Amino acid sequence: MSLNFANDISHAQTLLADVQSPVIVIPVYNASEEMGQCLTSILKHTLTFCSILIIDDEGPDRKFFDELVLNSEAIEHKIVILRLGKNLGFVGACNAAFEATLDNDVIVVNSDVIVGPAWYERMCAAANSATDIATVSVFTNNGTILSLPHRNMPWPNIPNGVDINEAARRVASVAELSRPSIPTAIGHCFLIKRRALNLVGGFDSIFGTGYGEEVDFSQRLIQIGLRHIVADDVFVFHKGTSSFTSKARQQQLTNDEIIYQRYPAYLGGVSRFGSDPYSPLATAINRASLQLRPPTIAIDGHCFGQNWTGTQQGTYELIRSIAEQRPAQEFNLLLSTNVSKKLIDEFAALPNIRIDLIENILNDRQYRFDIIIRPYQVNSSEELRWMKRIAGRCIVSQLDFISFHNPSYFESDHNWLSQRELTRLTLASVDGVAWVSNYSLEDGRRSGVVTGDALHRITFNGTDPSTKTEFSKRPSTVLSKSPLLTVLGVNYIHKNRIFAIKVLEKLIADSVGCHLVLAGATSNYGSSEKLEQDFLANHRHLLPHITILGSITEEEKLWLISNSSLVLYPTLSEGFGLVPFEAARLGTPTLSSRLASLDEVLPTDIPTIVEFDIAAVASQVEAILKDNDLSHSIVKSLLKRAELYTWNETANRMLSFIDEVLCASKNRVDAIWGEAPVPAQIHNSEYLARIESANLYSKRATKANQVKIIRFILGAQGSRRRQSVKKLMSK
Repeated sequence: MSLNFANDISHAQTLLADVQSPVIVIPVYNASEEMGQCLTSILKHTLTFCSILIIDDEGPDRKFFDELVLNSEAIEHKIVILRLGKNLGFVGACNAAFEATLDNDVIVVNSDVIVGPAWYERMCAAANSATDIATVSVFTNNGTILSLPHRNMPWPNIPNGVDINEAARRVASVAELSRPSIPTAIGHCFLIKRRALNLVGGFDSIFGTGYGEEVDFSQRLIQIGLRHIVADDVFVFHKGTSSFTSKARQQQLTNDEIIYQRYPAYLGGVSRFGSDPYSPLATAINRASLQLRPPTIAIDGHCFGQNWTGTQQGTYELIRSIAEQRPAQEFNLLLSTNVSKKLIDEFAALPNIRIDLIENILNDRQYRFDIIIRPYQVNSSEELRWMKRIAGRCIVSQLDFISFHNPSYFESDHNWLSQRELTRLTLASVDGVAWVSNYSLEDGRRSGVVTGDALHRITFNGTDPSTKTEFSKRPSTVLSKSPLLTVLGVNYIHKNRIFAIKVLEKLIADSVGCHLVLAGATSNYGSSEKLEQDFLANHRHLLPHITILGSITEEEKLWLISNSSLVLYPTLSEGFGLVPFEAARLGTPTLSSRLASLDEVLPTDIPTIVEFDIAAVASQVEAILKDNDLSHSIVKSLLKRAELYTWNETANRMLSFIDEVLCASKNRVDAIWGEAPVPAQIHNSEYLARIESANLYSKRATKANQVKIIRFILGAQGSRRRQSVKKLMSK
């Protein structure tokens, strides 16, 4: 529209009469290159009816102003340049702008800031979202507590080669428009409502050319009850310190002392606010940050050890599949030092898997991940504490509630109750719970443990495991040449192996030639071993027709399934139920129960065990053994159904869940427990000792910080000198 020059404030007021509010204000002192980039971005990304007030603070570098005049004909916006006649510094320049803009709101933009698309409209929308707002600040790469992508870590550039326009679009795309409150306006780019200026006035001139003036201004507004917020959908680039001289360091220290004297609670308060992981600001920062950098993701692989059961197989498959589904993402696999070299090498062969060997989780205290995934259940409170120490968010998988409901699987009532409490504690305090079936989730709801702020999603299991061995091996004690009926699984009572033996008794009585194999480890508690022994002791005629194996190798399992005529699966409770699908992939039919999750995952057109009538089930077995077409149809139906449950699909569901949890608010439950009146009821002695040590350090630091000469010697908050002293005092 025009380029206008004003030599005093009143002239500027005349030129800015009847303009659109808010007015964009840019104080300029030297930094011609940065100012040129700043104005170019504003002209490009701001509606043409918006006005711009440039405060010429009389710097010796006049290049920007000369080029602006030369290119003025191409400008569509109304620009007013207010020449102050002498250098007033940032504070004086801003106060002149506040006066020149009359009754309008203002957006103060540092001359070394570059804005992105829709920045102006979004800041205005935030400012008008409530009536008690004083200022609106925005995210940036270099802006103390609003720095991205690493919280509280100002950065000189935008990582990964992302330009400002793309960064701004990414941040806006995930914003929830929560507009969280903050303890002070952040000065690189912030909107000030006119009501705020009318109530407390402008910046205090005691702050000279700059540093701390916006903090003082903000605290005065907080004291009268107004708020400062963040437009969580706006990101700008900020170079930082482009207009300040080498004297700035001393001025910063001086101004910090003024802030401390006026507002003793500010430094501690802003530090706590900036580090609070549960606040709306923390959530907004986390969502925005992950648009500018990849998340750091850990997978807990401590289940891998000497034994290989369904838990290990499922964890192995999930790791392999998510690594393949997201090849550009690095995953950190945390393993114990007891894991075999063969397995380590197998995982390390995946290009985006990084192996971390953990000697002892009790000594692993370094926070280093955005999220940790545990694809199986938590076994101790120390495991839970460890995960929360090293990662910002946690997802655990809950397979079933079999042990939660059954005290016989524990050495004592106390152990059972402890496990139940651990389950409640885990599911209430983690950030996400992945369930293997709708049934298991509903069972959790019925059990009263699906509560709180954790997110719950069903990821299912895959039914297409990668081959762990290409060779099969006949178990040495399986010698029968009769058709084999095989029951697989640890001999827990709920696996109902005793029912299979009774079905065998009926088959033998009906002269059906067959041989029953029971294969699986013996559990320490809740085993059906004695039931089976007692029954066979009273039915010794069955002994030639039955083989009981303990733990078997993968090679033996492969042989057993492949050479069985039928897999019997009379289980009474499962979280998912992989065995029928595993057998079908090897061409063997399964006669399974439909209880618990099995009714959900099995196809509806196959014969199943419903009422557990021994004679009826024996007839079903006999029919399958004699009818090849029926046998083949069962396998075909199971394979068709298995197409719904692949590890790639499970991996995709888990990856989507990871993305969701990363962008959600962190679960506050553990923070609330941390404030409990009797922490000893929750935390162990080692944890309490660390808390006491931290409290002692805090008291020492507070006492030392009250001495002016010590504050001067230590320097500003966050200085290297302060960090070094902090480490010494904490010891």
